[in-house]
Parts: sequence; structure tokens; C-alpha cells
Amino acid sequence: MLNFSIIILLLLIFVSKNIILLNEESLILLCFIMFCWVNFTRLRGSIITNFNEQALTIHNTLKNSFDSIVKILNLNLKQKKLTSNLITDFFLLKNHATRLNKTITSNLPLLQTRGTQKVYTQRLFFIQRLEHQTNKLVALLLIKKIEKIAFLKHCYTMEISVPNFTCNYKISLRECIEVI
Repeated sequence: MLNFSIIILLLLIFVSKNIILLNEESLILLCFIMFCWVNFTRLRGSIITNFNEQALTIHNTLKNSFDSIVKILNLNLKQKKLTSNLITDFFLLKNHATRLNKTITSNLPLLQTRGTQKVYTQRLFFIQRLEHQTNKLVALLLIKKIEKIAFLKHCYTMEISVPNFTCNYKISLRECIEVI
């Protein structure tokens, strides 16, 4: 306050001695300077706190926006990595599918022939068993027929004494002896 009173005292002396001439503009300037100085000295604390609050809110807003931008960029980076991994996975899947298709198409005739071979081998085994059974049956039938023929021949040659059969018996007996 001492400085302020000295300044006012000096101003009054200069005005009274007409060193400083007071007109409207200079009075308005003087009032404005005094108003600013009084407001600055009296309201300095509240202005500083107001400016600090505004600076803090601006700082927090900028920090929040920067953090959200960093989060978004990290998410975008992760999505880009996932996308590149997804593209790589699809490329590997395509390669695997083409290899699988090539393998299947190259082995499909083999698989079909194996299937038909399996079916035909089962059928052939069935036919073979049927043939063996038929051979046995035919052999048994032939044996029965031969037994009947031999029995009839024996009856005709020994009991009935038909000369034709005796002659055939002797011819077949000679052939058997010659073979031996």
C-alpha cells in the first residue's frame, strides 16, 4: 500500500504542477489501469484458482482424449494383427483344402477299386464255397450213380449172366491189368 500512496501523491503533484495534463482519454486510461490493478490485487487468488481449474480441466480432457486415442490405436493394432492372422489362417486352410482335394482325387480310384475288390472277393469266396459244395454234391451224386451202375453191372454179369456185360467185364479187366 505504501507504493500505491506514493504513486498517488506523485501523480497529484505532477497534475497540480501541470506536468501531466489530464484530458478524457488519460483519465479513462488512468481509471482503467487503477481498476485492473485493484482487481488484480484483490481478485488475484480467485483468478489464479479459476485459471488453474480451467487448466486442470483442459489437461484432464486432453489426457482422457489421448488415452482414448491410445486405446483405440491399440485395439486397431490388435484387430490388424488378428486380421493378418486370419488372412494367414485362411491361406493355410486353402492350401490344406487343395492338398486334401488332390489327395482324395488321386486316391479315389484306389478307394473305389478297393471297395469293389472287397465286394468281389466276398462274392468270389461265396462262389468258391458254393463251387466246393456243388463239387462235393456232384461227386456224391456221381459216386451214387457209379455205385448203382456197378451194382447193376454186377447183377447183370453175375446173377443174370448177360453175355454183353460179361464180355465188357473181361475187356475192362484186361485193360486194368495192362495199366498195372
